[in-house]
Amino acid sequence: MAMAAMNLPRADAQGIRRAVPDSLAGLTAEVSGIVGDPSVSEDDVARTLGRGLLAAAAAARLPDLAAWAEIPLAPGQADAPLPADLLHAPVDAFLLPARGRVRLAPDLAVLRRSCPATRPGRPRLAALAGGRLHVRPVPAVDVVIGFEYGRLPAPLAAPGDKPEGLPVHLAGPLLVAYACRELFERLEEGADGVKTQTAAYGKRYETLLAELTATSAPRQTAPADVPSAADPYGFGEDWP
Repeated sequence: MAMAAMNLPRADAQGIRRAVPDSLAGLTAEVSGIVGDPSVSEDDVARTLGRGLLAAAAAARLPDLAAWAEIPLAPGQADAPLPADLLHAPVDAFLLPARGRVRLAPDLAVLRRSCPATRPGRPRLAALAGGRLHVRPVPAVDVVIGFEYGRLPAPLAAPGDKPEGLPVHLAGPLLVAYACRELFERLEEGADGVKTQTAAYGKRYETLLAELTATSAPRQTAPADVPSAADPYGFGEDWP
C-alpha cells in the first residue's frame, strides 16, 4: 500500500518526536505509519484506539480502574441508580458504616425468589439489573450500601491523553495491534485470499490480550452464594 500523506503535526514544529509514545498523539502516529493508507484519517485511528481501550478494559478487571461507590437508600426504597461509569459489577457489597455483608444475587429473578416481599428491615440481599441496585428487604431506615467495582477508563480525547488502567508495558502494543487489526480488516475487505495484515495483527492482539487478562485480577466465576428465605439461619439477626 502507498504511504498516506497524513495530516499529522510535524515533529519539529509540534513536538510529535518528543511525544510520550503511549499518548494518543504517539499511538495515532504509530498506527498511521503502519497502515499507510490515505483513506484512513487521524480521526479514524483515534476512534479505533478508543474502542480498543474499552475492549481491553471490558476483557479484564484492571486493578487501576477499581472504584468505590456508596449508594444511599431511604426507608421503603427498593432500588437506586448504579454509578454511570460501572463496567465490571461488584463481587461484594456492605451495609455501611458497620460493613455488614450484603450478599449479591446473580440476577433480579434469584433475588425475588430468595427473598420474597417482606416487611421492611435490614437489607441483606441485592442484585444489579437495569442500571440499578435492587435490595431485599427494603430498608426500614436510611441506609448506605458500599461496594468496589470496575469503572470505565477515561476516554482518549486530547493528543496528550494516555490509556488509563493498562499496564505500561502492554498499553501501546495492545492498542496498536487492535487498531491495526480493525483498520486492515476494513482495507482488506474484498481482497482475494487470506487477509494477511488483518490476521497478523489479530494474532498479535489476542496474544497481548491473553497476557493482560492473565496479569489482572480474576473475575468471579463461581455461582453466588445466595441464602434461601426458608433457611432459618440464612437471614437471622446474627447474619452475616
